[in-house]
Amino acid sequence: MHIGKPSLRVALCALALGVLPVAADAASMVNVVLQDPSTGSGVTKMQIVPTPATVPAGKVTYRIVNESKGLVHEMLLLKAPAAGKLPYSDTAQRVNESKTVKLVDTGDIKPGASVTKTATLKPGKYLMICNQPTHYASGMKTAFNVTR
Repeated sequence: MHIGKPSLRVALCALALGVLPVAADAASMVNVVLQDPSTGSGVTKMQIVPTPATVPAGKVTYRIVNESKGLVHEMLLLKAPAAGKLPYSDTAQRVNESKTVKLVDTGDIKPGASVTKTATLKPGKYLMICNQPTHYASGMKTAFNVTR
């Protein structure tokens, strides 16, 4: 469809005046990979790698891929605790999720599978963790930041 000069001018004026909607409601996209030594490619530890690790406040869509060849993983997005420590149970070898502010929970993700989740986030500091038994204590956690 061709837009003539008068129509283009009207559209640009409407956009400048805020009359036309813009893609401000579009979600930020974050790709998250869950890895462990079975992943190969030189991976030597359990890790969560978000790209990017910082996004603006608002709607955020996460595409989470378990790149492991042998382990089930999950991704929880938690509000970072003010005290800096999550409530960890040595007996269960997991974070006590009922004592956290959980914003995203993928559930179990089988090796090679992926999940997409969306959340609306306020500015602040968050943590991404895998809460399968022993995974958090093995280092499967990373910071995630949301700016204004």
